Amino acid sequence: MPNYEIMFIVNPTTVEEEVDKINGQIESVVTAGGGKVGKVEKMGKRRLAYLVKKFREGSYVLFTIEASGAVVREVERRLRVMDAVIKYLTVRMDEDTKRLDKIKVHREKRAVRRGRSRAEGGDRRSHSQAEQMPEVE
Repeated sequence: MPNYEIMFIVNPTTVEEEVDKINGQIESVVTAGGGKVGKVEKMGKRRLAYLVKKFREGSYVLFTIEASGAVVREVERRLRVMDAVIKYLTVRMDEDTKRLDKIKVHREKRAVRRGRSRAEGGDRRSHSQAEQMPEVE
């Protein structure tokens, strides 16, 4: 199943118990749909970069989940209809992870090829360049 990060911003006047209630609802939707909640991080109140529904700050919450697309759509639908939530964003993370793993493998292969060429032919500098340049310790 794909990995997602869901971040949402709650109205700053909302009490902590209401934020916990929203978190519980989101967790129940994910687990009922067969997904797994990786972590829930309440980041606290922060200033917004721009006005959102006439608010200058909001309480940030970050969910890391592993779920199907249908579950994520249901979570987004619920966040959309909640009055306390002023903004949300969902990002699929597994494609980024795949891309980074692919880059890592490519770099490792390139490093192995460079190591082999240096081991076979020694230093890439010509013999005269190697004599002129002092060794750095």
